[in-house]
Amino acid sequence: MEKPFTVLIACDAFKGSVNQQDAASAIARGLARGFPGLKVDLCPLADGGEGSGLIVKSRGGQAFSQVVPDAYGSPHVAEWVYYEGIALVESAQGSPYVPPGRRPGSALTTTSRGTGELVSAALGHPNVREVWVALGGTGCVDGGIGFLGALGATFYDRDGRLLDPVVASWARVEQVVLPPLAKPVVGLSDVWVPLLGEHGALRLFGPQKGLRREEVEAAEVALAHFAKAINPQAASLPGAGAAGGIGFALRALGASLRPGAAWFAEWCQLSERMAEADLVVTGEGRLDQQSLLGKVVSVVLEESGRQHKPVIALAGEIPDDLSAFYQAGLTSAWPIVPGPVTLEAAVSHTREWLEAAGERLGRLCAAKI
Repeated sequence: MEKPFTVLIACDAFKGSVNQQDAASAIARGLARGFPGLKVDLCPLADGGEGSGLIVKSRGGQAFSQVVPDAYGSPHVAEWVYYEGIALVESAQGSPYVPPGRRPGSALTTTSRGTGELVSAALGHPNVREVWVALGGTGCVDGGIGFLGALGATFYDRDGRLLDPVVASWARVEQVVLPPLAKPVVGLSDVWVPLLGEHGALRLFGPQKGLRREEVEAAEVALAHFAKAINPQAASLPGAGAAGGIGFALRALGASLRPGAAWFAEWCQLSERMAEADLVVTGEGRLDQQSLLGKVVSVVLEESGRQHKPVIALAGEIPDDLSAFYQAGLTSAWPIVPGPVTLEAAVSHTREWLEAAGERLGRLCAAKI
């Protein structure tokens, strides 16, 4: 019996519109319409950003919910996920990104405390052997001070007075008492940037989270002072700048960091499943230079290169120059947006446009066989 044409859908979330599971399902529906005889393998992935916990839940993970402070300190319900001795804490749940126009305060008032409280709860669960912290998709840029405070770290000024674990304390911290980690903790980073410098948490990602350009220089000086008091070596390590500095906080506590996309690819058996595929479809909301820096698209391209599989990328937006993607092994990239539209329209129509793109791709596959 002839083997059916098989398409592996290994995509990330389309940020702000659909999660990776819904995106993969929409593409699959379109493919089935365009090519009824094909076989589809849904393999949604994550890189440590939004939807990381969803991947674990899809494998049978159990969610534990609790009320924690969001990135601006307001109470909200967040969750961590348990699966076979591992707790997955998603920083995008604990300290979620807040879009422009909905931010209740300055970026310098944001906090990572909510993520720290989720990690603290996971560490305290008797069945948890180790905790994995997905680093990405946060609205905080506090250098991890709130995260550390939630885990029991204490901060003191030069006169020995206790300081609140907030950004306003950065420049005054002189002494720190860090708690020991009761169980192994691993950070899954979506970006490999240091805490400080041109490609650090403040300069690279601060403006996306509301930090004004004129605030960056003074904030960088204060953050550098804080980092020196905590652990200057950890500040320069790759991944320290992830999730607004939660990566730095984890490094300072002695936790290790791993590339998030590569971990999820291994956990979801991407290599084995790709070996059975004739075509691979990947995608995310926007293809840009960050897509090739350890995110889902780059991990899919690395594996497809090893196996010599063709890869199509679907995205809401693609760059004019795709040469770097072609060099990385991409076969072709298709924008799903049918024409000039508002961001609101793009977000609301993502599912149907992914389905339509899947149908076009399915019809092409059917015609080529």
